[in-house]
Amino acid sequence: MSRRSAPFVAPDYIDDPVSKDGKKQSKALLSTLQEDISSFRDEQFPPDILRQVRDMPIYEGNLAEVQAYQQRWQLLIERAMAFYPAAYLPPDHLPLPASLEIPQFIYHVQRLHLTKTRAKESKSFGSVGALTDKCGEYSADELTRMSAILDGDDEARLVAHREFIDLRAYVFCRDQKGEMIEPERIRFYRTGLIVHALPDFKIVDSRQTPRKRRNDAYNDPIADNGIWKIYRKK
Repeated sequence: MSRRSAPFVAPDYIDDPVSKDGKKQSKALLSTLQEDISSFRDEQFPPDILRQVRDMPIYEGNLAEVQAYQQRWQLLIERAMAFYPAAYLPPDHLPLPASLEIPQFIYHVQRLHLTKTRAKESKSFGSVGALTDKCGEYSADELTRMSAILDGDDEARLVAHREFIDLRAYVFCRDQKGEMIEPERIRFYRTGLIVHALPDFKIVDSRQTPRKRRNDAYNDPIADNGIWKIYRKK
């Protein structure tokens, strides 16, 4: 199974979090947390007490090593949990957002399966200006085509697709009874992945044979700047 991320919630120590001032305070506190995480990450990542897996930002160690490294991050994790209180809790066990760049810690790992998948990033827009702010420049003819679509239909939207190679790890763990449980599909490249490796820990590396991306429902872009292809949203 794959994992989304826990939803944002304004910390309970903010007065009137739905007010303009409350939202501003939440944004400022979250920005400060992200800056502190970035500074700490510069000092503490990659970890000095763990072993790197292949050429990936994945590091493995025994139980004591992984617990010791997680303890270094614990204060920042607790601060992040104030904004994302549902993180790691049942029934969904959703992680903190990757945008925080806090490493993901997973325990009792028996096997890692590393994969590459052809994928695409997708964004939708209701104005040409917002699209070009995010996706870059297009020719005059392309801008005219995009504007004509939006001007001719108040409900029309433009969708932008950017292809990329998605690196993932399928993480196989054992439960308290020692039985293998359903693997988790982890996107790890932005955060880093820290695993507590069990005896006979195994790595399966399938990155040399990327899986094919599913057939795309969108064809014949109305604009293409070499990075983002633009379509009328269906």
